[in-house]
Amino acid sequence: MARADWYRLDNVGKFYASQAGRGGQTVFRFSATMNDAIDPKALQAALIRLVERFPGFNVKLRNGIFWHYLEPSGEIPAVQPEAVPVCTGLHTGLDSVLFRVNYFRDRINLEVSHMISDGRGTLEFFRALLAAYVERRYGVPANLPEDPVPLSRRTEDSYTANFEREKAGSSETPKVYHLSGWKNTAEPTFMEYHLPAGEVHQRAKAMGVSVTMLMIAAVIVAIRNTMPPSKRDRAIRMDVPVDLRDMFESETLRNFFGLAFVSYTPGKVDESLETIAHKVQEQLTGGTDPEALKRRMNSMLKIEKNPLIRAAPLFLKDGGLMIGNWMAAQEVTTTVSSIGRIRLDDTTEPFVREINISTSTRGLNFLFCTFKDVLSMSISSAYITHDVVRAFVGVFTELGVHGTMSVNKSAEQVDEDLRQARFEHASKQIAAARRKGSSR
Repeated sequence: MARADWYRLDNVGKFYASQAGRGGQTVFRFSATMNDAIDPKALQAALIRLVERFPGFNVKLRNGIFWHYLEPSGEIPAVQPEAVPVCTGLHTGLDSVLFRVNYFRDRINLEVSHMISDGRGTLEFFRALLAAYVERRYGVPANLPEDPVPLSRRTEDSYTANFEREKAGSSETPKVYHLSGWKNTAEPTFMEYHLPAGEVHQRAKAMGVSVTMLMIAAVIVAIRNTMPPSKRDRAIRMDVPVDLRDMFESETLRNFFGLAFVSYTPGKVDESLETIAHKVQEQLTGGTDPEALKRRMNSMLKIEKNPLIRAAPLFLKDGGLMIGNWMAAQEVTTTVSSIGRIRLDDTTEPFVREINISTSTRGLNFLFCTFKDVLSMSISSAYITHDVVRAFVGVFTELGVHGTMSVNKSAEQVDEDLRQARFEHASKQIAAARRKGSSR
């Protein structure tokens, strides 16, 4: 089958391409903990097999006069032992391929730039990679039949294919609460909080809500419990990515998601977790309505399709998109994403013990998935202190659901973070004392 000489970036990909070469690139990491130590040769052989099947991943970013675009890479990246920090930026030069595969002991990591795919598209690549690896490593036939979907459908820009200018619209934004504190954006902290999925499901069912609503409500409670009293009149607002493929009958592996929003203003009274979960469910029922998602999607595309913007040179577009990125960040407190329950084929799943998904951050992000009977919440934080994370864990402790936490940093790094946190706290106390003294 003939391969494309180049690919247009989709609407979301253009936004993330404006980050190229900067430290804040958005990258997904899908990790699988296997039963045995990783065989690098088997993993490389599996990757070689998969690249032919998923050509839209083995690409490099190129600069045009008016837009960035993607060009197929002439080589397949080599599988490497893990030697770079989690979700390190993938575009560092002209020869940078926008995905990587590495391993550590019994763990396989696939990292993908958000320029080329979203969580759902990357999951399909990841599942196929694991199946091909298991076949090569253990001699178990992989369930990888010929893909009946034409390549053109797999690499389609589904945003443009479903654009309807007349359906564009926007929504009002409340006064939003923003997290504060010192950050280390160069070395964010990546945490994995593992909970028994069955117990979380039981608690959600008892409340009359889904697991997703419970998890979002738990994040809201955690932030509320750490807010300064003077800020409780501001809304805790989060964006929740929603897969659009089923809605538009799309089979693309590229970015194709919309955003629903949840807002909650704490006020003076602490409502229960169950009450908040029901309010979240009510908002998301409306926010994920097809017409609401279409309005937001078409609103983004309408800007891109503006003749004046299309005629602007690339450097001006990138500058405008960076400003747009900053403005969008001012409209939310945090992001909560769900990949849902992950299932592998019957021949692959017995060899996989655990799956986790993380994403890079310049603030605080929550992303969760369920595999077998483990609900894994990946928490990415650029903040030095982790009060919100501790409060989040406390929500489930109060529910009687106990989990385990793993962190990507060493004891020495954590100790350095604690020293900085103490210094930040002391600085705030000094500043507060000075304000109090000056007001006398």
